[in-house]
Amino acid sequence: MKALFQRVALLGVGMVGGSLGRSMLARGIAGEVIGYDHDPGVLRRALALGAVTGAAETVASAVRGCELVILAAPVLAAQELLAEAAPHLVPGCIVTDVCSTKAEIAERAAKVLPPAVSFVGGHPMAGSEKQGVEALAENLFENAVYVLCGGEEAARAKVKALVRGLGALPVEMSPERHDYVVAAVSHLPHLAAVALTNTVAGLQEAEEFLALAAGGFRDTTRIAMGSPQVWLEICLSNRKQLLLMLEKLAQEVDAVHKLLKAKDAEGLLSYFRAAGEFRRKVPVGGKGMAECRRAAEVLAAANYRVEVQEG
Repeated sequence: MKALFQRVALLGVGMVGGSLGRSMLARGIAGEVIGYDHDPGVLRRALALGAVTGAAETVASAVRGCELVILAAPVLAAQELLAEAAPHLVPGCIVTDVCSTKAEIAERAAKVLPPAVSFVGGHPMAGSEKQGVEALAENLFENAVYVLCGGEEAARAKVKALVRGLGALPVEMSPERHDYVVAAVSHLPHLAAVALTNTVAGLQEAEEFLALAAGGFRDTTRIAMGSPQVWLEICLSNRKQLLLMLEKLAQEVDAVHKLLKAKDAEGLLSYFRAAGEFRRKVPVGGKGMAECRRAAEVLAAANYRVEVQEG
């Protein structure tokens, strides 16, 4: 089967980038994947793990002659790579990314890319707190929602074909809507986990308390182990939307504080029940096709453009 893209550049080869490169190669989506990373050691490991087929010493040499360029670095670094790559892209090239925020990088792309190059924003809603190319997972994107933002129709169609080839569910929305949604369901949970972790860490008896910590503390703070640099860039690039969500969280904390202070048993019981009922709606049991289809139905009902591959 002919590859969808003969030559792909992967700028940034961490866990997500490495997973993407290896999956594209394993599924025949890409003929070759040329990797670039500021750390040569990362590229050597990526080659050994089958995440890339070649390594480039510069951005210019990585993107030369490529049909597709994927920015797989943290969002602020990705914007710098975008500007560095722009003068070396061939007409007809498609640029996409896997960054956690979309509005800023879409604006940057509109400013720096040549007219004959298309940008399609992308964000696979898959990953983990693990870092580095060693943590890659070839099937990371299977049955995961993969958000696409903007781009010319022909370019977007090719990126959608790539997403379907990875086994993921393409969902289209505006960059602004994406950033609002992920501020609520991704970025706010991370800050809440960090705040909870630092609350306990700041107690005089922190080490003693850790010895008694059970599953509740482990589960609610696991994501606080994510890359500090990545999360710094996410927060700065989605500052406006995240501030709105933090205000809403502060209101909820204040509400439960008042209920507890007033010893309002009925109010607390109602508050806990409401949270439990909503939490039970979160999909469980992994990333199976059934969960993927249910997500598609909900998103389609909310007027997002969703495509589910049959079979």
